[in-house]
Amino acid sequence: MGSRPISILAGGIVFVIVLGGLTVAALASAELNAATILVAALSLFVIVAVVLALIGAMRDPPER
Repeated sequence: MGSRPISILAGGIVFVIVLGGLTVAALASAELNAATILVAALSLFVIVAVVLALIGAMRDPPER
């Protein structure tokens, strides 16, 4: 595995950490209503999708 795939994986991991932190911060500062819960659920869906994609990329890296 070269440096480019590792940097792409690292970027994905940083994205998940930042999006998760921003989601928690937004939920902590906002009042709970339907829109807040909907945005949090959408954010959680994106986080789970990216984590699953990262796990798949680490388990089965592309061949050259």
